[in-house]
Amino acid sequence: MKRALRLALVTIALVALATSWPRAQSGAGQKPPDAKPAPAAAAAPTTDAQKPVEPAQELPADAKAFNVAASEPNPMKRVEALDKFIGENPKSSQLVNSARNLISSTTAAVFKESRAKYLAQIDTEVADAKARADTTPIYQTYNSIASRFVTQSIFSEEAEDYARKGLAAMDEKAFMETRRKQYERSLASYEKATAAAANPQAPAAATPDPAAPRAGGQGRGAVPSGPSYRFVTKDGVTQATLAPPPKPAPARLPTPPRAPVKPTMPSESEMKTNFNSLRAPALATLGQILMKRGKSAEGEKALLEAYAAKPASSTMATIARTLFESAKKAGNEKSQVEYLTVLALSGRITTAETKEFEALYSKAHNGSLDGLETMLNERFHRDNTRFAVTPYAPPPTMKDTGRTVLAEVFPGAG
Repeated sequence: MKRALRLALVTIALVALATSWPRAQSGAGQKPPDAKPAPAAAAAPTTDAQKPVEPAQELPADAKAFNVAASEPNPMKRVEALDKFIGENPKSSQLVNSARNLISSTTAAVFKESRAKYLAQIDTEVADAKARADTTPIYQTYNSIASRFVTQSIFSEEAEDYARKGLAAMDEKAFMETRRKQYERSLASYEKATAAAANPQAPAAATPDPAAPRAGGQGRGAVPSGPSYRFVTKDGVTQATLAPPPKPAPARLPTPPRAPVKPTMPSESEMKTNFNSLRAPALATLGQILMKRGKSAEGEKALLEAYAAKPASSTMATIARTLFESAKKAGNEKSQVEYLTVLALSGRITTAETKEFEALYSKAHNGSLDGLETMLNERFHRDNTRFAVTPYAPPPTMKDTGRTVLAEVFPGAG
């Protein structure tokens, strides 16, 4: 009997051990379900890098209104909305200027559908320019309008009209008279500064604080009176966002005043050269418009006059490309090489134009390209006069620091 009882107890113990073993195995390494998290450590002092990020500033009401108007998908309704925005927010100068630019680009892009609206916008622009003709020559506005027409590939009667008005308003005598008056004002300022330097006992004019606010703008260290915006265009929609506040300029040691420099009156020849260089882009614009409007003889004459004035490289390339197309139609291979040479030296020649250039040069040189690079180098040095370089002579009192300064005229050229 006792033996049977012992056997039963051993059996029960083995069964209990077998059922508890899997549970022990599955629960190994697990956290007890009721375990509480450890108490947080005492808060450490917050550093500048650990400061919580401030929430983004909300756009002012005028910026929100601008974004709504600029987001209008219908071009004509967008122009109307931007017009309304300008009327309701005349003091938001940065936003108003962007709204006007958007109106100009929008109406120009849909010129055929909005011709009357675009021309009305231009009339307003011209009226504003005439009101400030005392400070800004009216020809600048006319030439700007004509240039915008060309940029939008609009070679209409109005484009030609404004290009002609711009050129007509560029009077050589008036230009020279303006330069003389500028010289007289500069000379008067120089004489006044020289007299003040010679008589230090006289009360000097107060030197403006570079950090103080200026009329019509902000000083270098001043806090802007209103928000500053950045304009981002995505998928053809322009939106205003708040620009980050400018960093204050580091304090600088006061620099000693420079000795006044006596101005030089440019010669009549120099003023004439300056006037022709200023007039060349306007001639190029008119020439392109006339060529597109089928007035080839008059257009080519205007372009050749602009070409002879040797304007800036970008303008020169535009002129050369238009004249190259004209020479190509006429079968004038010598002129084609001339204009393609200018395009090559400007760095604006296309792959297709390069192939034509090499083919024309090879044809004129017994099927060979030998000498092409030499010709381009010689032409570059002939057209680009090197400037004189005077070595720096340190004053006798300057001590040698043993340091060397490495400078390069063009980044990456070294």
